[in-house]
Amino acid sequence: MIPKIGKEELSELRKIKSASTNLRLRLGFIAGIIATSCHIILDIAIVGFYESFKLSLFNLSVFILCLCFLFKLENCSERFLIISTLSITEISNLIIGILAIVFYPKCIGIFSQISVLAFIFYNTVLPVSGKTLLFLAAKQTAVWTFYFLVFFDMGNGGIVITIIGPIQLYLFYFFTLYFDYLKDISICKSQMKVKSMHTNIFSIVEAISDYVLVIDKLETIIFANTSAKNLIQNGSAQTYFSKNYYYRKYLSNDSKDIFSEIKNLFACPLNTELNFGIIESNSELYEWSGKLIEWDNQASIILCGRNVTHLVKLEKEYNESQYKSALLRTVSHELRTPVSAVISIAQIIESTEKLSSESKERIEIIKNSCNYQLCLINDLLDYAQILSGTLKISKTFFNINQLLIDCVNIIKIQLQEKDVRLELITNTLPKTIFSDPYRIKQVILNLLSNARKFTIKGMIILEADCGENIITIKCKDTGIGISKEKISSLFIPYGKFECSSQINPQGVGLGLAISDMLVKELGGEGITVKSELEKGSCFSFSIPTQSLQNSLLVDIPDEDPNVAVPFISIKTILHKNEVLIVDDMYFNIMALTHLLKSEGISCSYALNGEEAIEKIKSSKFSCILMDCEMPILNGWETTKKIKELYANGDITSIPPIIACTAHASEHIKNICLEAGMDDLIIKPCQIEILITKLSHWMFQSERLGSK
Repeated sequence: MIPKIGKEELSELRKIKSASTNLRLRLGFIAGIIATSCHIILDIAIVGFYESFKLSLFNLSVFILCLCFLFKLENCSERFLIISTLSITEISNLIIGILAIVFYPKCIGIFSQISVLAFIFYNTVLPVSGKTLLFLAAKQTAVWTFYFLVFFDMGNGGIVITIIGPIQLYLFYFFTLYFDYLKDISICKSQMKVKSMHTNIFSIVEAISDYVLVIDKLETIIFANTSAKNLIQNGSAQTYFSKNYYYRKYLSNDSKDIFSEIKNLFACPLNTELNFGIIESNSELYEWSGKLIEWDNQASIILCGRNVTHLVKLEKEYNESQYKSALLRTVSHELRTPVSAVISIAQIIESTEKLSSESKERIEIIKNSCNYQLCLINDLLDYAQILSGTLKISKTFFNINQLLIDCVNIIKIQLQEKDVRLELITNTLPKTIFSDPYRIKQVILNLLSNARKFTIKGMIILEADCGENIITIKCKDTGIGISKEKISSLFIPYGKFECSSQINPQGVGLGLAISDMLVKELGGEGITVKSELEKGSCFSFSIPTQSLQNSLLVDIPDEDPNVAVPFISIKTILHKNEVLIVDDMYFNIMALTHLLKSEGISCSYALNGEEAIEKIKSSKFSCILMDCEMPILNGWETTKKIKELYANGDITSIPPIIACTAHASEHIKNICLEAGMDDLIIKPCQIEILITKLSHWMFQSERLGSK
């Protein structure tokens, strides 16, 4: 069966055969020149020129014909080569026939074999279709059938041979052509596959934006894709690499020249791969790597470069962001510490002294101002957590009405010198809802604070409405308003309006950006803004929630949910216990000491972890309030050492350890738990929360000690 091939394969097959045909013709003509030359020389030497004049003249004609054709083959077309091949085959058959009939009739067997070889040599290269195979086989069979009919007398039995012989001859000719044809097709398909793979690989190399160069030991570029050519601007590899120096070096040697590193790769074993580093060229950064390979049977280096300007910029921005985040966390922590102390002292004064109404009002102003300051500090801390991806939402049931009232009271103090009225409108609010009260309060205070800053006179309205499992809060004002084109820039971190320099410039410019993200974290779709220039603005948000009506909520610690602490026994528990306060800030110690003494609790203190360990060795405490970040020995390491003391038998019991930190992140909470601390208090902490936690852990300690 003759295989079918497509147009593309047929075209490729013709190209292959054209190249082969040209070579065969040349070799055939050379063979003809050699054969006729030898024939003439031998005839002259053996029988003389004149004795075989006709034969010598005939050979000379063939010699001249071959010589002429040999010089005509340069840059011949495919059509000319095919015609020439067919012509040469027929001329060869004619010459061989003349030699057999006229000059050497007794040597017809030899000439018939020569004819077969001539046919195979020339014609097997021609077939590109089944029809060509059939035609060439039939043609050659007809030629030599004619010669045998001329030379031989068939006789009585010759008719059978005359019929069978051409059939066999035709079949052998056909099979000779057929198998050579199959071989050509196989070669053609293999070449096309290789060519296709080469084209695909080349297309990929050309399509990528990376720079690919291949250089040999002589530093000659033997391959470069388009990107690489444009980069080196058709110069040499040495010229390009020698004029550019490292921006960032990956290798650990002292060389500053990247091209020296590239050349040194030739001394390495084959397939060695090296990442050289990043070089700077025309304000762009390129990362280069190389691998020693074998290319055309010689050692070569393939160099791959990539423009990493954008990646380096992102890396720099990321590092700067991490640095800013760490700086913000540190600064926020240090700012929270003194504010926490002021709030604690104010709470102590408020709860222990008989104050006049005027003094109570002043204490309230101190507390509210400090709380507002904490909100600004928390903005910085939250932004740092947003950058580091550690912001957490902690949902619980809380009194939404009281939260709204607290927010309004904080802002009212700041409006005392302004002709601005602040109102709270609540519609169908449940007593308690389930969400994160701290984050909701943070968002509301930010919105009210912005309304206060940009409202010179008029009013601010805080409105809350609760639908089915959703609460909507609106903050309206009669302030300066915002133009529509500037609304989109409201939520850019550190952003401020041009007019804000003339109207109450306060805050750090993070409030709205953080508030918008917090609303989304709480399950809402962000903050919606409606505003009209010179008339006012309305900021609103909605979050999903769950209400809990007519429920009494009691926080029971996770450690043992079956244990309840009767309130009437708290004073009794507290009075007969001593607490160790460990903090490196003396005013924090004083604030906690005054607060605890007002509740009848005895206190000792240590300024660092080492002092705390010495006190624990010599005295027994019912509870430890441990600051986390201290010099010499921090709270986490101190806790671990206390656990070691107990494990080694140096102390007989471990008092409950409550961590005190200004960091509210989940990461810090996990560190405290891993260190072995029993509970956590976020500074500043309300007196009620502190006393509740202390009483719980003292009760636990006393209960375990009595068993």
